[in-house]
Amino acid sequence: MDGDTNFKRTEITNVINSMGPLPTIGRKQLLCPRSVFMVHVGEYNFKSRQRSLDGLHDSTIPSLPDNVGTQTGPRIIGYLLHYGLFGVLCTQVYLYFLAFPNDPLRNKIFVYTVFLLEILQTVSISRSAFYVFVTGYGNFAFYDRVELAWLDVPIVSGIVAFMAEGFYAYRISILSRSNWIAGVILVLACVQLGGAIGAAVVLKRAVLFSQLLGPHFTIAASVWNGGSALCDVIIAVCMTYYLSRHKAQSVRGTQVLLTRIITLVIETGTATATIATLNLILESIPLAGRPSYYQVPSEILAKVYSNSMMVVLNSRMRVTSDSPESRLHTMSRFQSDPANTTGTSRDQNAYELQGVMVLRPETGNSGEDKLDKNDLPFSHIV
Repeated sequence: MDGDTNFKRTEITNVINSMGPLPTIGRKQLLCPRSVFMVHVGEYNFKSRQRSLDGLHDSTIPSLPDNVGTQTGPRIIGYLLHYGLFGVLCTQVYLYFLAFPNDPLRNKIFVYTVFLLEILQTVSISRSAFYVFVTGYGNFAFYDRVELAWLDVPIVSGIVAFMAEGFYAYRISILSRSNWIAGVILVLACVQLGGAIGAAVVLKRAVLFSQLLGPHFTIAASVWNGGSALCDVIIAVCMTYYLSRHKAQSVRGTQVLLTRIITLVIETGTATATIATLNLILESIPLAGRPSYYQVPSEILAKVYSNSMMVVLNSRMRVTSDSPESRLHTMSRFQSDPANTTGTSRDQNAYELQGVMVLRPETGNSGEDKLDKNDLPFSHIV
């Protein structure tokens, strides 16, 4: 191959040299054939390089923006936190399934409905993540498209928040023996759900995230997140007040349990209100370059609500280690199954799982969890 190339070059050189000396016209000398040949070759190479550059500029893949890190980074962080919280939720639901087989049917329907919504959101977010970071790898236009984000963030988050706030409103009505506070909570829950639907409509119409942040989305997001934060604060205050008043009239064992529930209510209410407020601030404050920091709290808002609710529901059980001391303390409530050869034992009040015992609360004849004979059913409180 190299021999053929050298032969052709030699032949072209011989042809050019055979053309003789360069003719003159007056005092001007024309270009020699060799120079003409080299000029044409150089012009051809220049045009080829120009066409190559033009091809790069005309490519269907747009150039990345200067602030690509502040645009794509928050979404990746939101996805990672979302998957972590989903794993925690799966554990919470599984423990609920083990510990409360006799829970009222309304509680079971409520828990598994929320769990199905969370699975739907996780599947939708996983599809979006694959679309952005695999199908559209390196193409920022894929990232900028809304796709199904209007469904998996505002709609699902608004519905889950509404269900969680209704969950607490019912229990506050039981504890307070009054409906007006629960009615206020339900009104605020409906307001935030309406704001979430409005935000979803604006998001779907925007088509591109770069066209999203504006007065219409700010108003809808303010109603959505502001209503959620206010509702969560009212729930935390009311649950703390009524549980504290109920604790003063209970026996010592019940007081310990109610103290734990009060602590959980304050912590979970603070967590949900903080996430909703942070989401509102990041969506409303105009920042240079319009970074997508708001996507981090938006991606995890629903999971924070569902996990908070499950933490309070599962506070009725007690998880202990399978140590000799724990066995002596719980032997009256835990009985081994002689026919079980898998190392897992179960009776009406306990379940052993990999060296950890999940103890169920004692139940009355109605199947509802009791604190003591003078207390309300525990399942009504949490």
